Amino acid sequence: MTAELVGLKPDVGEYLAQYRELGLTFEVPPVVNLRLISQAPAGREPVGARDIAATAAIQCYAPGIAPMKARPDDKAQSIADSTLEAGHHTTRMHAHYTFLLVGATRDVVHDIFHGNPFYNSEQQSQRYVEARAGNYAVPTVLTSEQREFYVGAAERSNQAYFEMLEGLKPEVERRIREMYPKSGWSVGRTRERLESKVVKVSQEVARYVLPIAQKTTMYHTLNELQLLRLWRGSQMGHFSDEARFIIGQMVEGVVAEDSTFLSELDLPIEKRVGGVDTYVNEQNSEFDALLKGRLSRLIGNAANVRLTLADSARGVLGVSSWSSNNTKTLDFLMNPKKNPYLADVYEIGMFDPLTSVLRQASFTFATKLSHTADSQRQRHRRTPGATPPIFASYDGSFDYITPMVIEGNAQLNERYDLIMRENYEAVERAREMGIPDEWALRLLPNAHALRVVESGDLFDWLHRLKQRLCYLAQEEIFFISVDQAEQLTGIFPESTGMFQAPCGVAQVAGTGKCPEGDRWCGQPVWKWKIDQYKKGRLV
Repeated sequence: MTAELVGLKPDVGEYLAQYRELGLTFEVPPVVNLRLISQAPAGREPVGARDIAATAAIQCYAPGIAPMKARPDDKAQSIADSTLEAGHHTTRMHAHYTFLLVGATRDVVHDIFHGNPFYNSEQQSQRYVEARAGNYAVPTVLTSEQREFYVGAAERSNQAYFEMLEGLKPEVERRIREMYPKSGWSVGRTRERLESKVVKVSQEVARYVLPIAQKTTMYHTLNELQLLRLWRGSQMGHFSDEARFIIGQMVEGVVAEDSTFLSELDLPIEKRVGGVDTYVNEQNSEFDALLKGRLSRLIGNAANVRLTLADSARGVLGVSSWSSNNTKTLDFLMNPKKNPYLADVYEIGMFDPLTSVLRQASFTFATKLSHTADSQRQRHRRTPGATPPIFASYDGSFDYITPMVIEGNAQLNERYDLIMRENYEAVERAREMGIPDEWALRLLPNAHALRVVESGDLFDWLHRLKQRLCYLAQEEIFFISVDQAEQLTGIFPESTGMFQAPCGVAQVAGTGKCPEGDRWCGQPVWKWKIDQYKKGRLV
């Protein structure tokens, strides 16, 4: 990269060099490959990120059209500088980059790259793709004794995965046969799909024993502003060396294709000193008491939320409280039979003035879930959670989530508990041996429990719950969603047709049944009320 970095601020160049060197701390470092970059269409003058930003800024004040073109002149560069320094950063949201990440850990994806709302990822799923033995990150910073222990612990977790995978299949098949009509097993195509489902569900459950050091592959798309933010924040205390290496590689990949990006880079902010991590056990106990036996408990909403929504809806509809009381108004807003936009899979209700009234009410839940389920939860970026970094969630105790299929089978449950005990003991032994926490804690299993406070408005809860109340959703987040839907419908009885699986919402709206086609879950969920959902879910 030396030729491309000519003219870069020396101190920024030093950070890039430091981050590049961090790749040496991995026996096999993550691969970061820039696959797509915003650029002018073929036949047009090439433009870089800084040209795009300057043109966008100029367009705000241009009496006509500011053409998208290269802008190396001093005036345009001055505009680019001033908007960047003043925080007028929408000008940096037009350029986008798509990276292929190969070999990043599940840990860094969860804590950093999916720990914010401004990205798009398509990540290889541990639910649908069988894990590869030995596919975990290994550091070069360990002594031979430490390395032997670390690799041995990770390898035991990998072997436990394959052991659980085989042990689960009979139990999973039994449950699937109970869920699906017997007639389906006599039809060739259906039988093949159900046999495949046995494998996939077994993978979904077995993955709980895998370490978060396990590697993943994904396409990851960011706009320029978010890449600048990652770079700027890369010295924060919870950014691991792995995160810094990947971010540095992202920046260098963009620079290699677009030299204008050099002028956009500022110094990372030095990490904040301080922080309390000695009372994790007490905090975990307080959080669990707050849940009062639920997986997720509603802990925050406005006292007059029904009136707020009703008044907002009446304002959009142009009706008075005399002609439409709260119940009647909320029914018109929340009943899919009267508001079919609620059932649309494209969520076009965001353009509808009435449906958008749902944004005027926000709700906060305290939720306890596994690291692997939280990785799914955080993909719903419009219901963001206050998620602790992994080091702030660990207090040395055996603190993990047990999947339903395992919990319901005494033999599987006994073996699973033993695997979990071995995993947590390995983490403690690794720390005692002096293995840095960044690596020791990566031996924690996917099952490791996290406690999250998450919030969102009703429109975004509608989207999330509609997706996760489907019986095809991952089991753990499904039951969390049922808890949440039950509490929301308790506040809004009018929403019982809205907070259902997609098939249920579509049925109420009169637009069909299951939108999954031949992936149907085997149960007539569209006929059920939310209080029946838990009983019918077996896998």
